[in-house]
Order: sequence, then structure tokens, then C-alpha cells
Amino acid sequence: MTEFIILCKYFSLKETCSPNLSDDIKSNRETDFGDIFLNRLFHTKLLLTDYIDSTFEGLIDPQSLSISIRYFLHMLDKLGNDFKIETEVLQAWKNECYGTRVWAPLIGKPNILFDVNVPGHVEPCLDILRQVFVESFTQTAHKVNKESPPQKLLFHKDIPRYRKLIDPFFIRVEPVTDTEFWSEIDEISNAQRSELKFSRQSTIHQLYNLFIGKYKTEIVDDFEDMEESKDLQFANKLEEVIDLMEESAAGS
Repeated sequence: MTEFIILCKYFSLKETCSPNLSDDIKSNRETDFGDIFLNRLFHTKLLLTDYIDSTFEGLIDPQSLSISIRYFLHMLDKLGNDFKIETEVLQAWKNECYGTRVWAPLIGKPNILFDVNVPGHVEPCLDILRQVFVESFTQTAHKVNKESPPQKLLFHKDIPRYRKLIDPFFIRVEPVTDTEFWSEIDEISNAQRSELKFSRQSTIHQLYNLFIGKYKTEIVDDFEDMEESKDLQFANKLEEVIDLMEESAAGS
């Protein structure tokens, strides 16, 4: 996968050409470098195609969707029907929410959610896959030429194939009732209480130390300076909270 980065380094390779060479020789060498590295990129991409395809197909498999995601997608459908939203606009909503906002960031930076180490030289490769995934969810086709970025050159034949899977994917998503959704939420909540040993008091202390504890003086001063907060006595109420939290911390 690291071969994906070679094309990103291409322009720095151009700068390493000997300044004593003529412009024609430099140009020929730059072209040779570009052809060699682009061929290696395509070869690496072919080796990874099955893994990339299986990942993308798994992300747009209706059977793999949680009840929460299915409920959200059908909520968008309901809003679209209630307000007579155009089909293209409704599809753009779904593409943006599911493809761009949910999975694209995780493809580019899986360590956002998963406890994995992503080496620096792998990050540009994952970013290319992220861009490919995002473009697969767009409805406008982009032309490809020699000036196009790497992911468009590498995947220009694959993106149309991925796009054909998007519309059927959303159509095959089974609806979820309110009862099923809230039952799922309750089950998740109960599992968290039993397995994660969630402590409200500990969480409150962590939030306090993270935000208010660090900037309590500045926050109180701002409350005292703002006319809106003066009438509501936010500063006094916050100082009471600070006293209670500090007493609790001292007692523990």
C-alpha cells in the first residue's frame, strides 16, 4: 500500500534532477520517472483491489447496518416525503450523511474510533481511499486527464462501478419502527451500564476538570461582564458549583 505515496513524492523527485543537465534531458527524465512510478502505483492498486472492493461492498451492505442507521435513513425519507423534497436532493442528503460524514473520516483516519496505529507513510494511502469513497457517493461524474490527482487516475474505472451500487443500497435498507429503535437504544444503554461500569460522578468530575476547572476564573469573569448572564446570576451559580466540586474532590 505504501506504493500509493510514490506519486505524491513525484514533484520532489523532479527537484532532484541535476541542474547541469539540459532542459530537454530533464524533461525526459521527469517523464520517465512519472511513467515508472505510475505503473508501480497501478500494479500495487491491482494487488489491493480485492481488499478494497470487499471493504466498500461491506460498507454498503444493507444487512450490515445497525438499527440506528436504518432508522436515521428512513427518517430522512419521511422528511423528504413530508416536505416534498426533490429526489436528487434527498439522495444527496443520504450520500452526505452516510458516506461523507460517517465512513469517509473513518476510512481516512481509522484511529478516530479504533485502537490502531496508523504509520505516517500509510495516511496518504488511506486518504486516497477516503476520497475515492466520497466520490463514489457523489452524483456528478468528473472527467479524467493527465493532470488529475492520483486517486482519479488509479480508480477512474472503479468509481462508476461503485456508484452503481449506491442507489440499490439505499433502496434495500429495511424500515425500522419507533418501537424497534427505542428498544435497541435501551439495550445498548443497559449493556453500557453492565459492561462499561459507567459512573456518572466520575464523568461529571472529568468534564469539570477538562473544561470549567481549567478556565473557571475566565468563565466567571465573562459571566459577570455579560449583561444577559448578570440578570440570570450565572456567575454566582457557577461559583456555587465550583465550591461543591472542589469540596467533593477534597473529600474523596
